[in-house]
Amino acid sequence: MSSISVAMATYNGERFIREQLDSLAAQEYLPSEVIIADDASSDKTVAIAEQFAKAAPFAVHIQRHENRVGYRANFMRAASLCTSDVIAFCDQGDIWSPRKLALCIEPFRDPAVLLVYHNADVVTETGERLGSLDYFASAPITQPLSLCSVQNMPFALGFTEVFRHGILKFSYLCELSLDFRNLNAPMPHDRWVFFIASVFGSIACIDQHLASYRQHSSNLCGWSQLNFLSEYLLRLLDNPTNELYALQRVSETCAEILEKARDNLTDAWQQRATMGAARFRLLAGLYAARKRLYTSSMLAERLKAFHLIVSTRGYRPKRSWGLGRKALVQDLCLGLPAGHLL
Repeated sequence: MSSISVAMATYNGERFIREQLDSLAAQEYLPSEVIIADDASSDKTVAIAEQFAKAAPFAVHIQRHENRVGYRANFMRAASLCTSDVIAFCDQGDIWSPRKLALCIEPFRDPAVLLVYHNADVVTETGERLGSLDYFASAPITQPLSLCSVQNMPFALGFTEVFRHGILKFSYLCELSLDFRNLNAPMPHDRWVFFIASVFGSIACIDQHLASYRQHSSNLCGWSQLNFLSEYLLRLLDNPTNELYALQRVSETCAEILEKARDNLTDAWQQRATMGAARFRLLAGLYAARKRLYTSSMLAERLKAFHLIVSTRGYRPKRSWGLGRKALVQDLCLGLPAGHLL
C-alpha cells in the first residue's frame, strides 16, 4: 500500500488549525508525514503546530517563510517537500473524516490513477451543515483526456485532492500557466495538479463526504448555493467577451505547456501530451470563434463564426471538450442577433 504525505499550507490559522491537526491524527490510515508550510503567520499558528508535533503519531515538519509568498506558492512548496508516494493537500481550517485517507488510497491500486478527489460537507464556523459539494461530482473513474480542466466543470477543490507524487515533475512549468479568474497569476495549486492529472492519467471521484469544509471570514475561497446560482444566472445573461478571452488564453497556454513538457517525456505520456495540446488548441479556436459573436458588428461575420462552431460540433457537452448547451442557448439568443451591441 502507498504511503501518504499531507501538504498543509497555513497562514494565521490559530482559530481552527488544532481541530484540523487532531483530525489528521485520528485517521484510520495514518499519513507517514505532515508537511506544514507557514506563510509568515503573525499569530500562534506555528506554536500550535509545534505543540501538536510533539505527540503526533507521525512525523511533522514545519517550514516557515519569513516573507509571504501567497497561497499558490505556499501549497506547491509544501507539496515539494513531501516524500511519500501520494500527497494530500490540506487546508488549515477544515475537519477530515477519519476514513478520508483510507478511502482515498484505495483507487491508487490502479497504477493509471493519478488523482483522487471526494465530496464534502460545507459547514459554518461552529460545524453546522450548510450543504455539500455535490455539484462537483464526476464519474467514479475518468480516463486520460476525458475531462477538460480549463472549464469549471468538473472541478476539485484542493482539500479534496489526493495525487501521485509524480505529478510534481511538471512543477517547473506551473509558473507558465494562467488562472482563468486572474490572467496575471498562475493556476492555483489544485487546478494545476488537476490539469496535469486529467491529461496524463485517470482521475477517481469518491462520492462520499470525507471532510467538513468550514466557512469563515478568512476563507480565500468561499461557498454558497445562493451565490453559485446567482453567478450562473448573471453569466447566462451577461456579455461573455472577457470570459471568453480568458478561456481562450488559458487554453492556448495549456497547449503550450504540454508542448514544452512533451520534449521530456516518452511513450504513452508523450502521446498524451501531444493529444492534449491538440485538444486545447481546438478549444482555444472555439472560444475565439465564439468571442467573434459578441464583438463583430457585421452579421455576416457572426453567422460565419456560428457556422464554424456548429460545423465542428463545438456545442457538444463540456465533458466532451465542447462549449456546452448553455453556450448554444446564449449565442442563439444574445450573440448571433446583436452580440456587439451588448
